[in-house]
Amino acid sequence: MNFAEYLFEHSARKEDLFLAGTREELRHDELYQKVNACAERLHAQFGTQNEFLLVSDNTLFFIVSYLAIIKSGNHALVIEPRTSDADLDAILHMCDIACVLAQNKYAPRFGDAAPVMDEAVLDLPAPGDARCDAPMDDDETAVVLFTSGSTGTKKGVMLSHKNLRANTESIIRFLEITENDRIYALLPFSFTFGTSLLHTHLRAGGSMVMGNSVFPGAIVTEIDQYRCTGFAGVPSTYQILANKTSFLDREFPHLRYFQQAGGQLVNKYLAMIGNAFPGKPFYVMYGLTEATARCSFLPPEHFWHKLGSIGKGIPGDVHLEVVDDRGLPVGPGETGEIVVTGDSVMRGYYKDPDATAQAIRDGRLYTGDLATVDEDGFVYFLERKSSIIKSGGFRISPNEIEALIMGIDGVSACAVIGVADDLMGESVAAIVRPDNNHHSSSTNTSTN
Repeated sequence: MNFAEYLFEHSARKEDLFLAGTREELRHDELYQKVNACAERLHAQFGTQNEFLLVSDNTLFFIVSYLAIIKSGNHALVIEPRTSDADLDAILHMCDIACVLAQNKYAPRFGDAAPVMDEAVLDLPAPGDARCDAPMDDDETAVVLFTSGSTGTKKGVMLSHKNLRANTESIIRFLEITENDRIYALLPFSFTFGTSLLHTHLRAGGSMVMGNSVFPGAIVTEIDQYRCTGFAGVPSTYQILANKTSFLDREFPHLRYFQQAGGQLVNKYLAMIGNAFPGKPFYVMYGLTEATARCSFLPPEHFWHKLGSIGKGIPGDVHLEVVDDRGLPVGPGETGEIVVTGDSVMRGYYKDPDATAQAIRDGRLYTGDLATVDEDGFVYFLERKSSIIKSGGFRISPNEIEALIMGIDGVSACAVIGVADDLMGESVAAIVRPDNNHHSSSTNTSTN
């Protein structure tokens, strides 16, 4: 089934708002009409099985273009608007782009490299009265998202209609999203976490507010103002809100839950948020682009006694395991690599069979992330294998040192990195930001 048709299956004629807020207001049925008109135009002009590059901020233009590309039976290649000129040039040379759909302010970047459609496409009528209908095989590519590997080279992650549908169903299930839910969408749609918010709330018949990413203070105001029931963020989102706004002092009477992925939020901040909002579930999740969006979550009832865990595999056929170098499950407390199986695992890397074969072995996605498991099978993320600091024969965990430093009074944020050392190979450096609201006379940080 075409993934875009799946998303609109229950809401194409729904007259309730899908987009709310000052930036955009649009009903479900109005969105469907816009998507169908754009899809029909793309289908009439280009046919199917073509590659369309999409670059836009979180806007109505992004939503309509993204869904229209998929609905028309083509492939949406989504890039982050801040992609460097060098990376953009590499992507344009690597891909077979039929057309670029670009927000007006980004359109000039493409020059004569490819045909460009800008925001005017939203105002063009469909070329005919027929509804665009492009049934797709489940395993056909729907979306390609570009992610940086350990070398910094952009790799295109190919996600199929089945990948997207399976992950959407699972997230709706464990977050219990319904048509009564409204998400505050702050995260970029050019990343899987951001698009998953779009997918889940469109499929469930809910609604979303495209949030203000520039002014943190506006976020806490708008969550209340627009009666949002859900809020999603990465670690830095919660750290900024906790340190720079009245977030922890708010009540958010309409908010039902929080969700967090996109990295490890240290226990200090998890505890702060858990204590500030004891009646609101906080879902800690783990995921990566290669597994569509999310592949594990910690049920909120385990939040306190499994603090710091990323939980277990999400509902459905997703299986998350931590294995040793031989591919065998590690014991409690032992370190290994997270591997994932199930319908959420990507088709592979775009035009890169070698990288695909390295990542997917024996039907399992090797994530490159190190973790441990406890005696109850709960997984605890440690760090990327590539981030380990090797010093004097020792393998040092940056995240472990960061957690220790974050436990010191007067520390607001820190980052631990390895720096070149002629004697030790690498030495450990810590970049620490003091808490300006902390009234201690000094902050003494030492690492042995």
